[in-house]
Amino acid sequence: MDKNTDSLFADGRTNTAFYEQEKPGYLRITGDDRHAFLQRQTTNDINLLSPERSLVTVLTSPASRILDMLWVIDEDEAFGVLTLPGQGEQTFNFLSSRIFFMDKVSLVDASQEICQIDLLGPGASEFLQELGAIRSPQDNETLSIKIAQIPVRVLYQRNSGHRLLIARDSCHQVLNELENFGAAQLSPESFEILRIETGLPAAGHELTEDYTPLETGFHWTVSDNKGCYTGQEVIARQVNFDKITRQLVGLLLSDVPQIGGTLYPLNKEQPIGKITSMALSPRFGPIALAIVKRPFHQPGNELVTHKEEQSITASTTTLPFQ
Repeated sequence: MDKNTDSLFADGRTNTAFYEQEKPGYLRITGDDRHAFLQRQTTNDINLLSPERSLVTVLTSPASRILDMLWVIDEDEAFGVLTLPGQGEQTFNFLSSRIFFMDKVSLVDASQEICQIDLLGPGASEFLQELGAIRSPQDNETLSIKIAQIPVRVLYQRNSGHRLLIARDSCHQVLNELENFGAAQLSPESFEILRIETGLPAAGHELTEDYTPLETGFHWTVSDNKGCYTGQEVIARQVNFDKITRQLVGLLLSDVPQIGGTLYPLNKEQPIGKITSMALSPRFGPIALAIVKRPFHQPGNELVTHKEEQSITASTTTLPFQ
């Protein structure tokens, strides 16, 4: 782990860090029917979107499994859509296939045009104001500021923190300015540890077609009073008939486990869950995220997983890790 990250973990109350997203996805939807188009594809109510307010919504399959998690902003004449890292092209192709011949909708993959930087840590809001922002954005709010005279769009969501959007050709200048003001740059490995400590699901781990938004803790991205969308019936049954049988949990472990490892209750052979992310945390030791069947998701349950010939014990805990 890099020295800057060790410092961040040792004194996270005062430090701020940043991380440039690898393979960021950014789509641009234009046309008079863009609102109706996105409304019928995803779980949240697009009516909540405005030039000052962003929206997180989930692209789901007919079985209500997660295809992508979309962070949507209003660009006045278009919608800007942040996809999960590495999924821009895949989601572009999927949404393109969903455009009917009568739809007044155009879709562009602008992933190469936009740099996306996460600003992390309890001091991130104050750090933005040191850079020149009049104030930090509130939940779901978007702000336009300048860093080193470069236009930057700042998004904030309480589950994801601050996200900075910058034109790709100006990204390096903004990264330098963040460092000049004292923020630490995180390596991919350090960012992954912080993500797991925070309990934030990620593409390829928890946010996959294996799970629904409700099983991964994204109840707040699902509207219960909007029109029809793909996967709505399954989600409605999960809510109305208490069919959310699996939940995202944190695990404190006796050793580093294997991603994808099966979880069992102690002294029982019936599988009750799967490890989806794992890390060796400087603060908490071996930790993991897992999707676990009820009622084994309750804090304090003792579970076991196996790695080769080794048995690793795990205790469930609430998220984020404390």
